[in-house]
Amino acid sequence: MKLKLLTAVATAAMLAAPVVAQADDHDDEGWYLRGLAGYGTHTDIDHSGIITGDTESEGNAAFSLGVGYEFDNNWRLELDGASLWTDMAKVSQVPNTFSKLRTNALMVNALYDFDEFGNWEPYVGGGIGKIRNTANVQAHGLFGQEGAFISNPTCVARAACAVDGDEDNAWAWQVMAGLGYDISDRLTWDTQYRYLDSLENLGFDGTTTSRGFTPDGTGELFMEDVGAHMLMTGLRYRFGQSSPKVTCWNGDSVKMLADCPTQPRIITCWDGSSFEEGAGTCPAEPVRARVFSCWDGSSYEEGSGGSCPPEPRPEPTTVTCWDGSVQADYAFCPAQPETRSGQTVQSLCENEYRQEIIYYEFDKGQSPETRATINRILDVGQFCQVDNIQVVGHTDTSGAASYNLALSQRRAKDAKDELVRQGINSGVISSKGMGETQPFVPTGDGVKEQLNRRTEVLIKLTQAGAIVLN
Repeated sequence: MKLKLLTAVATAAMLAAPVVAQADDHDDEGWYLRGLAGYGTHTDIDHSGIITGDTESEGNAAFSLGVGYEFDNNWRLELDGASLWTDMAKVSQVPNTFSKLRTNALMVNALYDFDEFGNWEPYVGGGIGKIRNTANVQAHGLFGQEGAFISNPTCVARAACAVDGDEDNAWAWQVMAGLGYDISDRLTWDTQYRYLDSLENLGFDGTTTSRGFTPDGTGELFMEDVGAHMLMTGLRYRFGQSSPKVTCWNGDSVKMLADCPTQPRIITCWDGSSFEEGAGTCPAEPVRARVFSCWDGSSYEEGSGGSCPPEPRPEPTTVTCWDGSVQADYAFCPAQPETRSGQTVQSLCENEYRQEIIYYEFDKGQSPETRATINRILDVGQFCQVDNIQVVGHTDTSGAASYNLALSQRRAKDAKDELVRQGINSGVISSKGMGETQPFVPTGDGVKEQLNRRTEVLIKLTQAGAIVLN
């Protein structure tokens, strides 16, 4: 009992803390409404008086409804109503006995939220108040051999004893621990564990039977160590608008970005070392001689008196092509025409359209494939007349849609710039970015897919097909 009284005093002190706490402002204060449902069980309970023995709770549904006020210093104060109705096992496992107990609690709680974890807010708290308990306990007589009536051993000095729906009120205390998740500025998903315990033993009026089934006396049933465990989840709705929370560079959570401490500037030195601005200097960089690389792979330092060896001049060579022309290399020979049934076929362009695709690494706006791909496009333009070129950039679904749109536009622009740089008239080129809206491989949101990180270059040619030369 002393431990229970000390716990109640400590809980009362917690209730007073948020009321006397000083707040800087009132932007985050407001009323809220909370509803929880879940599972609960009474603790093992000792029975004494007209029925003697102990019982174990089987557990049942538990409910809680609360209205409270949230202060801007992380404290909350609430009025909480909870209900738990459980069946007990047989009294001391004796046949023809049962015990049921309903506990309705009206408590005043003080809770403290820990808001350093983003949208997640763990909390602890305690409360004190009144509980109303309704008991239904019976211990019937037994019939022995040859129909002989035997008194129930849990009913002291009587054949049978019963408590039928009598109520008793008592002071109680509770402690709580929970986890909230902010779905929005006003709505929080709340999951909570609580332990409820009575400060007093409970007493219920009952009847006793000396013999047979007709009550002929009265007595009192006492329940000791009446407690309850409850695990519930639900929603908490806050009235009014909360101030947004900002996470600073150092991990602190504040209301406004202006409340964050100034981030020190980091200076990176030539040797890879670094320091905060105003707190050090870079070491002196050693003077290094300029190194010249020669055509044959050798090198020498500036001022050492060295030089590159004379570069040999290759003897001029020529080759004779299939058509009898002489060129410096076979690569410069004209393409040999195709023959069909003894006639020469000259190909102008293979197709009216030709498509090239450039792929990218994750979150890159440029690709090492770009130049080689553009060279293939220029090869087409060497033999065919280019009408127009469409450049369309794409991304995968990883990241925000707005960021992906800008990234696809950068990819398309990079390909267009390379086309212009290599001699294509910018007037025949159009470019645009489609972001993540047209994936080559359909995926869900947030998926990194290499085939979707691409830029498509579609070339339209003004001539197509082939002609036959007699």
